[in-house]
Amino acid sequence: MSEMTPSLEAAFEYTDYDLLDVTVNRQTVRLSVKQADADAQALRAIVEEAVGADGFFGLNVTTEQNATDDVGSVVTFQQRG
Repeated sequence: MSEMTPSLEAAFEYTDYDLLDVTVNRQTVRLSVKQADADAQALRAIVEEAVGADGFFGLNVTTEQNATDDVGSVVTFQQRG
């Protein structure tokens, strides 16, 4: 578990978005969000709150369909440092 995982989980706790999973692979962080219609700017603001504006780069928001045909949003970004 990355040091930023608890910060990200806490940042999502009081938002309208349900954070399903946080995974870290080297410098890449992947967040799975239940809502498919999540606002990219709102998600960026949540990540900035959790890790700081200088703590990441290359944030991308996409939608993804899982094996049970549920559609959600996926946020990926690179950690600095």
